[in-house]
Parts: sequence; structure tokens; C-alpha cells
Amino acid sequence: MESSSGSGLKKNSVSFYGLLGFTLAGVLAIIGPIEIASFIGDTGPAAIWPIILGYVLFVLVSFPILEYTRIAPFAGGYYGLAELGFGKTAGKFTSLANYSFYNFWQTANAFFISWLAIDTIYILYGILLPEWTWFLLSFLTIAVTYVMSVQRAKYLSRIVLYSILITLVAVIGFIAYVIIKTPYNSTYYLNPVHSYGGFGGIALATAVLGFYLFTGYGGALFYAEESENSRKNMWKAVYIGLTISAFIIALGAYSEVAAVNRIDLPVVGTASIPELVTWIHYIPRIALLAINMVILVVALIAFGGGAGSQSRLMWAMTRDGFIKSKRLNRLNSSRSTPTNAAAFDSLLAGITVMLVGLVMVYFYGYTPSTVADCFYVGGTASTILWYFHHFIPEFGLFTFLGKHKELKFSKARRYVSGLIIPVAGGVLFVYTFYLGIISDLVEPYLAFVVLAVLILIAIIVYTIYKKIKGELGNSTVEYMMAETGDVDDSK
Repeated sequence: MESSSGSGLKKNSVSFYGLLGFTLAGVLAIIGPIEIASFIGDTGPAAIWPIILGYVLFVLVSFPILEYTRIAPFAGGYYGLAELGFGKTAGKFTSLANYSFYNFWQTANAFFISWLAIDTIYILYGILLPEWTWFLLSFLTIAVTYVMSVQRAKYLSRIVLYSILITLVAVIGFIAYVIIKTPYNSTYYLNPVHSYGGFGGIALATAVLGFYLFTGYGGALFYAEESENSRKNMWKAVYIGLTISAFIIALGAYSEVAAVNRIDLPVVGTASIPELVTWIHYIPRIALLAINMVILVVALIAFGGGAGSQSRLMWAMTRDGFIKSKRLNRLNSSRSTPTNAAAFDSLLAGITVMLVGLVMVYFYGYTPSTVADCFYVGGTASTILWYFHHFIPEFGLFTFLGKHKELKFSKARRYVSGLIIPVAGGVLFVYTFYLGIISDLVEPYLAFVVLAVLILIAIIVYTIYKKIKGELGNSTVEYMMAETGDVDDSK
């Protein structure tokens, strides 16, 4: 059933709408009403602003990355541009940083599903399911994610898109109903100056979770070699997906802060799932249970898109020979998917879930808050790792275009997309990160920031070691770029 492959991935199998589905799956707009507890806790009435700030940042920082997709569609995603711009050492470091991000992304996803199930039942009915069910649900999430990720890219993209769009209709219906019914609608909730902690509160909420909401936007990039006309379709799918996601998440946040009297917002901000403690004033318990379980099932389907990205990243590293494993380089002969790489990813994510869960329970006990915090700490580690695997290739575009003046990029476009935008995005991220995390970080988040930094240091040491040994492997993306020979400059 499996055979070694040099290129192997099924060409022209993912349409524009499939790329849109993978973008939405990465951002997961369907959990818009769910994943905003820290926004309300840190900003109160201004809960929509961490979402807006995160969206603006990602529109900025995605621009250079999407320029890259017009140069060489590459299954390894971000590390291809880092390699083109700064060479194999920077590229391979980026690949491992990206892979580490995905491992914590899967970890956070597993804890999200178990959190959603356990805390929904606890908040609505006062029943805390046993600790073993929490671990079981987390491991089942990883298992289902694997099963979805190894499906043919063409079919997976369709399943993801249709399931998300259908669920979004239901979610928007719930949001609209609450907004229509609440007597507390006001422009007061649209003003950022009403944040509890000023801009610092908005920054904290953005740094802890606002960035994590959108980090999955790049999931579609890893399907570039399998997509139809990636150079024209990729950037459109990503921007449309980001915009749809930001709008629905912000609308969900507004529906929750406007659902109760302002004096009750501090209490809402301490709730594990604010959607339940606010919408319950207008929607019956059984309906809230039903919508959250629907979101749970569709999220499980959607996670397959990102897990497929991770397995393609691993496969691309083995194709380059940076990771030397014939087994991980094999593609399933009938599906043309890296099933072995996906199995390895799942095993690593399962081990990480077990370790994080056991440590968190040891220090904080098994409580509804711990269940939620495990999701947030996974997101925190992912955000740190995302920063390093994302901004290196961003700046790589400017260097690459400077070395290849024959490409169809004007000087102005080179400076805007390759230098000005990355600098602006980097400054915004660092400033927000400083205000939100470095200057005001509490446990358990600090421990996971430190963990992410230690992982990055280990990756640096390992990459340097591989360079000294002459084992960085090949650069497939350079071959692809040479074969392409030009850049489509039309929008």
C-alpha cells in the first residue's frame, strides 16, 4: 500500500475552495463563541479588540508569506522561503521550529476538545466528569485528527469546507438570536478605551490567545504542491478565510459582552466558557449543549486539515534528506498522503498531551479551571514557536528578491512586502508581546514560555550540529524555484 516517493503528492487536487476550507480549518472560526474567555477577563467590554488587533497583525505578516507562494508552491510551507532567503541553515531551523509549533498546536487542540466537553457539562449541569475521561477525550482527539489527516487532500478539503460552513450557519444563528434578544446592545462595547487594563489589557489578551486564534491561517500553504493554480488561488483563500474568521469571532465576542449587564462582566470574565454563562439567559440549556457538541464534532474534522499540513512538513524535511527516514518519507500509494509522518506526529502529540496534563494536574489539581488552562498553555507555547518560524521567512523575501532581480517584482513592491511590512508586523508583535506577556505574565503561562524558548535553543544547537556534520540535506524548494523561472505579478 505504500511506496517511496520523490514528489508523489497528487497534483491539482485541491481547488480554491479547498484552500479556503483549509484556511478556515486552521483558524477555526466555528469556535468563535467559545475561545474568548481571556478576552473578556482581560478587557471586559472591549473584548472584540484583541480579535481585531490579531486580525490586523496577521493581514500584515501574511503578505510576504503569500508573495512567496507566487514564487514556488512548496509542501514544506514557511521554511521554503527562509531557505531561499537565508540558505539551508536558516531554512532547516525554521522547519523544526514550525514542526514544534504544530506539535503544541495539536496538543492545544486535544485539550480544547476535552475542555469543551467537560466544562460544558459542568457549567450547564454541575457535573464534573472523572479525570480519566479528560485524558481519554484528549487522546481520542489526536486519533480522530490522524484519521482525518490521512484522507486524500481533495476529499479532506471538501469535507472540511462543507462541515465548517454548515456549522457556521448554526453558530451565526445563535449569535444573531442573542444579539437581537439582549436589552444591553450598545456602542460602548465597540470602544477600546473601555478595556479594563487599557491597551495593556488588550495586549495581554492578544498575546495569550489573540495571536493563537490566527496562527493556523498558513495551514493551506502546505497543500500548495497539490492545489490548482496555487500562485493565484492561495493568497485569495487565505485573506478571505482570515476575514471570515475574524468577523465571526468578533461577532461572537460582542454577543457575549452585550448579553449581560455591564456590572456582571467581571464575573463572566472568570467563567471557563463565557458563551454558556451569557447565552443561557436567552437560550435553553439543552440547545447550548447541542450547539457545543456540534462544534466539538466539526472541530475534530477541521483539525485534520492542520494535521495534514504538519505531516507534509515532516515529509518535505525527509524529501530534503534533513530528516533521514525512509519510513517517514513514504506516501500511501492509494491516497498520496504521508500517512507514516502523520502517525509519528500523532504519537508525539499524544506524549506531549500526557506530560502536560500530568504536570498541570500535579500542580493545580483536576478542576474545570485546570482543564481550560491546559488549552491556554498549549496555545501560549505555540504562539512563541510560531513567532520564530514565521518572521524568519518573512524577512527572507527581501533578501531573496535582492538576489533575483530578474523576477517580476518592482523595487517598491520589494521594499513594501519584503521589508516595511515585516518590520511593522514584527514591531507590533514584539510590543504587544512585551505588554501582554513579558511584563505581566503569571503561572502557568510563564513556564510554557520558558519551555518554548528552551525548545528553540535545542533546535538551534541541533541545526548547527547538522550543518557542521554536513547533514542539512538538499534544498528541493531551490530546484522548484529554478524550474519556475518567473513570478506571476498579476493580482
